[in-house]
Amino acid sequence: MRWRREWVMLVCMLLVMCSLSGCTLIEQQNAPEQIFKRAVAGIAGKEMLTFKGQAGVITKNGLLMNKQFAYHGKVSNHDELTMHWGSAAAFNKQSSYAALEQGVSGNGVTQERFLRLDGKWIEVTPDRIAMNGAGMLNRFNPLQELEELNALNKTVRMEAGAARGTWVVRIEPEPAFAKRWLKERLTKEMNAINPQLLAKMKYDGTNRELQQKLNRIWAQSREDMSSQLEHSDVQAVYHLTIDRQTGLPLKLSSECRIARQEAIGEEHEEALITRVAFEGYK
Repeated sequence: MRWRREWVMLVCMLLVMCSLSGCTLIEQQNAPEQIFKRAVAGIAGKEMLTFKGQAGVITKNGLLMNKQFAYHGKVSNHDELTMHWGSAAAFNKQSSYAALEQGVSGNGVTQERFLRLDGKWIEVTPDRIAMNGAGMLNRFNPLQELEELNALNKTVRMEAGAARGTWVVRIEPEPAFAKRWLKERLTKEMNAINPQLLAKMKYDGTNRELQQKLNRIWAQSREDMSSQLEHSDVQAVYHLTIDRQTGLPLKLSSECRIARQEAIGEEHEEALITRVAFEGYK
Protein backbone atom coordinates (compact mmCIF):
# COMPACT_ATOMS: atom_id res chain seq x y z
CA MET A 1 0.00 0.00 0.00
CA ARG A 2 2.82 2.32 0.88
CA TRP A 3 4.45 2.02 -2.54
CA ARG A 4 1.11 2.82 -4.14
CA ARG A 5 0.79 6.04 -2.13
CA GLU A 6 4.36 7.01 -3.08
CA TRP A 7 3.63 6.24 -6.74
CA VAL A 8 0.49 8.36 -6.70
CA MET A 9 2.39 11.23 -5.05
CA LEU A 10 5.14 10.97 -7.66
CA VAL A 11 2.64 11.02 -10.51
CA CYS A 12 0.93 14.06 -8.97
CA MET A 13 4.23 15.87 -8.65
CA LEU A 14 5.09 15.13 -12.29
CA LEU A 15 1.68 16.42 -13.41
CA VAL A 16 2.14 19.61 -11.41
CA MET A 17 5.61 20.13 -12.86
CA CYS A 18 4.34 19.56 -16.40
CA SER A 19 1.48 21.94 -15.76
CA LEU A 20 3.82 24.61 -14.43
CA SER A 21 6.24 24.22 -17.36
CA GLY A 22 3.30 24.40 -19.75
CA CYS A 23 2.12 27.62 -18.13
CA THR A 24 5.65 29.03 -18.35
CA LEU A 25 5.82 28.19 -22.06
CA ILE A 26 2.46 29.86 -22.68
CA GLU A 27 3.58 32.92 -20.74
CA GLN A 28 6.77 33.12 -22.82
CA GLN A 29 4.83 32.80 -26.07
CA ASN A 30 2.45 35.56 -24.96
CA ALA A 31 5.17 37.87 -23.64
CA PRO A 32 4.76 41.38 -25.14
CA GLU A 33 7.98 41.21 -27.16
CA GLN A 34 7.10 37.81 -28.63
CA ILE A 35 3.61 39.03 -29.57
CA PHE A 36 5.18 42.04 -31.28
CA LYS A 37 7.76 39.94 -33.14
CA ARG A 38 5.07 37.53 -34.38
CA ALA A 39 2.95 40.45 -35.58
CA VAL A 40 5.88 41.90 -37.56
CA ALA A 41 6.67 38.51 -39.09
CA GLY A 42 2.99 37.93 -39.87
CA ILE A 43 2.47 41.17 -41.75
CA ALA A 44 5.74 40.72 -43.65
CA GLY A 45 4.55 37.33 -44.91
CA LYS A 46 1.26 38.51 -46.42
CA GLU A 47 0.75 38.57 -50.17
CA MET A 48 -1.74 41.44 -50.09
CA LEU A 49 -2.88 44.13 -47.67
CA THR A 50 -3.88 47.77 -47.58
CA PHE A 51 -3.34 50.55 -45.08
CA LYS A 52 -4.55 54.10 -44.53
CA GLY A 53 -2.61 56.60 -42.47
CA GLN A 54 -2.51 60.21 -41.38
CA ALA A 55 0.37 62.30 -40.06
CA GLY A 56 0.54 65.70 -38.42
CA VAL A 57 2.92 67.84 -36.39
CA ILE A 58 1.95 69.41 -33.06
CA THR A 59 3.84 72.04 -31.09
CA LYS A 60 4.79 72.17 -27.41
CA ASN A 61 1.48 73.81 -26.49
CA GLY A 62 -0.51 71.15 -28.32
CA LEU A 63 -1.41 73.25 -31.35
CA LEU A 64 -1.64 71.41 -34.66
CA MET A 65 0.63 72.92 -37.30
CA ASN A 66 -0.11 73.15 -41.01
CA LYS A 67 1.98 70.05 -41.65
CA GLN A 68 -0.67 67.39 -42.08
CA PHE A 69 -1.22 64.83 -44.79
CA ALA A 70 -2.86 61.49 -45.45
CA TYR A 71 -1.37 58.45 -47.13
CA HIS A 72 -2.70 55.17 -48.45
CA GLY A 73 -0.80 52.04 -49.41
CA LYS A 74 -1.50 48.75 -51.14
CA VAL A 75 0.78 45.70 -51.11
CA SER A 76 0.37 43.20 -53.94
CA ASN A 77 2.36 40.13 -54.96
CA HIS A 78 4.06 40.23 -51.57
CA ASP A 79 6.91 42.55 -52.66
CA GLU A 80 5.15 45.35 -54.53
CA LEU A 81 3.87 48.48 -52.78
CA THR A 82 2.04 51.49 -54.17
CA MET A 83 1.63 54.51 -51.90
CA HIS A 84 -0.40 57.66 -52.43
CA TRP A 85 -0.14 60.78 -50.33
CA GLY A 86 -1.67 64.23 -50.25
CA SER A 87 -3.78 66.51 -48.12
CA ALA A 88 -6.75 65.06 -46.24
CA ALA A 89 -9.00 67.23 -48.42
CA ALA A 90 -7.59 65.67 -51.60
CA PHE A 91 -8.34 62.17 -50.32
CA ASN A 92 -11.87 63.17 -49.36
CA LYS A 93 -12.73 64.01 -52.96
CA GLN A 94 -14.69 61.30 -54.70
CA SER A 95 -12.63 61.79 -57.86
CA SER A 96 -9.43 61.06 -55.95
CA TYR A 97 -10.86 57.88 -54.47
CA ALA A 98 -11.96 56.70 -57.91
CA ALA A 99 -8.54 57.48 -59.33
CA LEU A 100 -6.80 55.62 -56.54
CA GLU A 101 -8.91 52.54 -57.13
CA GLN A 102 -7.74 52.59 -60.76
CA GLY A 103 -4.11 53.02 -59.70
CA VAL A 104 -3.92 56.61 -60.92
CA SER A 105 -3.24 59.63 -58.71
CA GLY A 106 -6.03 62.16 -58.46
CA ASN A 107 -5.72 65.92 -58.16
CA GLY A 108 -3.46 66.84 -55.27
CA VAL A 109 -2.45 63.21 -54.66
CA THR A 110 1.07 61.97 -55.40
CA GLN A 111 2.00 58.37 -56.09
CA GLU A 112 5.18 56.41 -55.39
CA ARG A 113 5.94 52.76 -56.10
CA PHE A 114 8.27 50.50 -54.14
CA LEU A 115 9.73 47.01 -54.45
CA ARG A 116 10.99 44.96 -51.51
CA LEU A 117 14.61 44.11 -52.27
CA ASP A 118 16.74 42.32 -49.66
CA GLY A 119 14.20 43.20 -46.99
CA LYS A 120 14.13 46.94 -47.82
CA TRP A 121 11.47 48.88 -49.69
CA ILE A 122 13.16 50.73 -52.58
CA GLU A 123 11.43 53.34 -54.73
CA VAL A 124 11.15 52.32 -58.37
CA THR A 125 10.12 53.91 -61.65
CA PRO A 126 6.99 52.75 -63.52
CA ASP A 127 9.35 50.38 -65.37
CA ARG A 128 10.40 48.86 -62.02
CA ILE A 129 13.90 50.36 -62.16
CA ALA A 130 15.33 51.12 -58.70
CA MET A 131 15.88 54.83 -58.07
CA ASN A 132 18.55 56.57 -56.04
CA GLY A 133 17.37 57.33 -52.51
CA ALA A 134 14.70 55.73 -50.42
CA GLY A 135 11.79 57.78 -51.67
CA MET A 136 9.91 60.62 -50.04
CA LEU A 137 7.29 58.33 -48.55
CA ASN A 138 9.47 55.55 -47.21
CA ARG A 139 9.65 57.12 -43.75
CA PHE A 140 5.87 56.74 -43.54
CA ASN A 141 5.77 53.19 -44.87
CA PRO A 142 4.48 51.30 -41.78
CA LEU A 143 5.81 47.97 -43.07
CA GLN A 144 9.35 49.32 -43.25
CA GLU A 145 8.80 51.13 -39.96
CA LEU A 146 7.79 47.95 -38.12
CA GLU A 147 10.74 46.01 -39.54
CA GLU A 148 13.22 48.66 -38.44
CA LEU A 149 11.53 49.11 -35.08
CA ASN A 150 11.82 45.36 -34.51
CA ALA A 151 15.62 45.62 -34.80
CA LEU A 152 16.08 48.55 -32.39
CA ASN A 153 16.97 48.41 -28.72
CA LYS A 154 13.64 49.04 -27.05
CA THR A 155 11.22 48.18 -24.29
CA VAL A 156 7.98 46.39 -25.14
CA ARG A 157 5.13 46.02 -22.71
CA MET A 158 1.42 45.26 -22.75
CA GLU A 159 -1.03 48.12 -22.35
CA ALA A 160 -4.18 47.71 -20.28
CA GLY A 161 -7.66 48.46 -21.57
CA ALA A 162 -7.36 46.80 -24.97
CA ALA A 163 -10.62 46.11 -26.80
CA ARG A 164 -11.97 42.57 -26.64
CA GLY A 165 -10.11 40.22 -28.95
CA THR A 166 -7.03 42.43 -29.23
CA TRP A 167 -3.69 43.12 -27.63
CA VAL A 168 -2.13 46.57 -27.47
CA VAL A 169 1.63 46.62 -27.08
CA ARG A 170 3.64 49.73 -26.30
CA ILE A 171 7.03 49.91 -28.01
CA GLU A 172 9.50 52.53 -26.84
CA PRO A 173 12.95 52.68 -28.47
CA GLU A 174 15.81 53.74 -26.22
CA PRO A 175 16.31 57.51 -26.73
CA ALA A 176 19.82 57.20 -28.21
CA PHE A 177 18.60 54.60 -30.73
CA ALA A 178 15.46 56.64 -31.50
CA LYS A 179 17.60 59.69 -32.27
CA ARG A 180 20.00 57.75 -34.50
CA TRP A 181 17.07 56.08 -36.28
CA LEU A 182 15.33 59.40 -36.92
CA LYS A 183 18.53 60.96 -38.25
CA GLU A 184 19.11 58.04 -40.63
CA ARG A 185 15.54 58.24 -41.95
CA LEU A 186 15.58 62.02 -42.40
CA THR A 187 18.98 61.88 -44.11
CA LYS A 188 17.69 59.27 -46.58
CA GLU A 189 14.66 61.46 -47.22
CA MET A 190 16.84 64.54 -47.78
CA ASN A 191 19.10 62.56 -50.12
CA ALA A 192 16.04 61.58 -52.15
CA ILE A 193 14.82 65.16 -52.54
CA ASN A 194 17.67 66.70 -54.55
CA PRO A 195 17.82 64.17 -57.43
CA GLN A 196 14.04 64.30 -57.79
CA LEU A 197 14.05 68.11 -57.99
CA LEU A 198 16.88 68.17 -60.50
CA ALA A 199 15.25 65.46 -62.60
CA LYS A 200 12.32 67.79 -63.24
CA MET A 201 14.57 70.52 -64.61
CA LYS A 202 15.74 70.82 -68.20
CA TYR A 203 19.50 70.58 -68.43
CA ASP A 204 20.33 73.63 -70.51
CA GLY A 205 22.29 76.84 -69.96
CA THR A 206 19.33 78.84 -68.71
CA ASN A 207 18.74 76.44 -65.80
CA ARG A 208 22.37 75.84 -64.84
CA GLU A 209 22.49 78.77 -62.41
CA LEU A 210 19.19 77.74 -60.83
CA GLN A 211 20.46 74.19 -60.51
CA GLN A 212 23.55 75.38 -58.66
CA LYS A 213 21.44 77.52 -56.36
CA LEU A 214 19.16 74.58 -55.56
CA ASN A 215 22.18 72.44 -54.77
CA ARG A 216 23.49 75.04 -52.33
CA ILE A 217 20.12 75.40 -50.61
CA TRP A 218 19.74 71.63 -50.36
CA ALA A 219 23.25 71.16 -48.94
CA GLN A 220 22.72 73.93 -46.36
CA SER A 221 19.32 72.50 -45.37
CA ARG A 222 20.83 69.05 -44.85
CA GLU A 223 23.63 70.51 -42.73
CA ASP A 224 21.14 72.53 -40.64
CA MET A 225 18.96 69.48 -40.08
CA SER A 226 21.93 67.40 -38.97
CA SER A 227 23.11 70.12 -36.58
CA GLN A 228 19.68 70.58 -35.03
CA LEU A 229 19.30 66.85 -34.46
CA GLU A 230 22.71 66.64 -32.80
CA HIS A 231 21.51 69.14 -30.18
CA SER A 232 18.06 67.63 -29.74
CA ASP A 233 16.50 65.05 -27.46
CA VAL A 234 14.33 62.49 -29.26
CA GLN A 235 11.69 60.27 -27.71
CA ALA A 236 9.47 57.91 -29.67
CA VAL A 237 6.54 55.81 -28.50
CA TYR A 238 4.53 53.36 -30.62
CA HIS A 239 1.28 51.55 -29.87
CA LEU A 240 0.43 48.50 -31.97
CA THR A 241 -3.05 46.97 -31.80
CA ILE A 242 -2.96 43.26 -32.69
CA ASP A 243 -5.76 40.81 -33.44
CA ARG A 244 -5.50 37.99 -30.87
CA GLN A 245 -6.92 35.39 -33.24
CA THR A 246 -4.69 36.07 -36.24
CA GLY A 247 -1.77 37.77 -34.52
CA LEU A 248 -1.78 40.44 -37.25
CA PRO A 249 -1.57 44.23 -36.73
CA LEU A 250 -4.81 46.18 -36.89
CA LYS A 251 -3.60 49.68 -35.99
CA LEU A 252 -0.29 51.44 -35.45
CA SER A 253 0.05 54.84 -33.80
CA SER A 254 3.21 56.74 -32.99
CA GLU A 255 4.46 59.93 -31.40
CA CYS A 256 8.00 61.09 -32.08
CA ARG A 257 8.87 64.10 -29.90
CA ILE A 258 11.88 66.34 -30.56
CA ALA A 259 13.07 68.97 -28.08
CA ARG A 260 16.05 71.33 -28.24
CA GLN A 261 17.28 74.59 -26.71
CA GLU A 262 17.11 77.59 -29.02
CA ALA A 263 19.86 80.23 -29.12
CA ILE A 264 17.66 82.65 -27.15
CA GLY A 265 17.33 80.12 -24.34
CA GLU A 266 13.78 78.97 -25.06
CA GLU A 267 13.02 75.30 -25.57
CA HIS A 268 11.58 74.31 -28.92
CA GLU A 269 9.48 71.17 -28.91
CA GLU A 270 7.33 69.51 -31.52
CA ALA A 271 6.01 66.04 -32.18
CA LEU A 272 5.12 64.05 -35.26
CA ILE A 273 1.92 62.06 -34.72
CA THR A 274 0.94 59.20 -37.03
CA ARG A 275 -2.11 56.91 -37.14
CA VAL A 276 -2.33 53.88 -39.45
CA ALA A 277 -5.03 51.22 -39.93
CA PHE A 278 -4.39 47.88 -41.68
CA GLU A 279 -6.92 45.73 -43.53
CA GLY A 280 -7.45 43.49 -46.54
CA TYR A 281 -4.99 40.78 -45.51
CA LYS A 282 -4.63 37.89 -47.96
